[in-house]
This record gives sequence, structure tokens and C-alpha cells, in this order.
Amino acid sequence: MKYFATYEIPKHKLLPLIGEEVKNGVTGSTTYFIKSFVSDESIELLKDSKGIFQIFSNGLLLRVFKNNRTISIPIPFNQIKRLELVKGNETIQPIFFFPMWILLKVGLRIDIARYFRLRYWEYKIEATILEIETHSATFKLETNGYTFNSQEEFFAKLTDIQELKIIKPIP
Repeated sequence: MKYFATYEIPKHKLLPLIGEEVKNGVTGSTTYFIKSFVSDESIELLKDSKGIFQIFSNGLLLRVFKNNRTISIPIPFNQIKRLELVKGNETIQPIFFFPMWILLKVGLRIDIARYFRLRYWEYKIEATILEIETHSATFKLETNGYTFNSQEEFFAKLTDIQELKIIKPIP
């Protein structure tokens, strides 16, 4: 797996790997915590670090941050065997006649009504998990469950990946 031990990478090095950066108004994904990384090549910085994805015309660029150091890992679409985005389980227990309960009764979507809860336990969601398997590496990443909708939209733009799965648990 090829990687760059810097944030700034010359365009001529990225172009043959993952193409041009896609300018679609979104600069990157939400922040992910890297839970596991298995590869034929060990990259020490990837343990207990954070990272974001950027979309390029022929792949993804994973930028990993830890202790003021950065690694950039280009992931070409043709190398991705599997990409799964898994939504965490939701617990919805609105209190009778409280704002969240009223909003749900009038038909407001839960992803909006949840912000009107008065007790933290009225709505909980577990972490969103992202798993990427390439020919030479496997990543397992985790982010806040509240960001699932934006991440679903972000990764749904990747039409070049055949094994793109977005999994939502059955309520």
C-alpha cells in the first residue's frame, strides 16, 4: 500500500493513482477514528489516530492525523473490494407530551425531532462503522452515530465501487 508521510502531496504524484480532486461542494467526510488496520505493510501512525476521506475522480484519499503528524493514503476505486457503512442501533424513548414526542406525533422525521429532546436518554444512537477492504489492506473506522445521514450521502456518490453497502439496522 502506497502512502505519503505528509499532508501536501504534489498533484503529479496523486494524478496517476486516484485522479483529480472532485469539487462538489463537500471537502471531505466527517472525522473517523481508526479502530483497526491490517495490511501487508505496517504503518505505525495508524494506531489510535483520526482521519478523513476526500473524494477524487478515481479513488479516495484518506488523510490520517496523530500528534501533529499526517499520513495521506490514496485508495484507488479499482483496489476497493468492499466498502460497508453500518448505522448504529437507535434507541427512541420520547417522554409523553414533551417536545420530541409531540414532533414525532405530528410526523417530523426522527433525525430532526431528536434535537428537541429534553433528556439525553430520549434518543441515543450507537457509533457508525465504516469498513473498507482493498487488495492489500483492511480498515475499520468509527464515527459518531449522529453523522450517519451525511456519511451515507457522502459515500453514495461513489458509484465506481461495486461492493458499496450501506446498512441500516431494522428498528
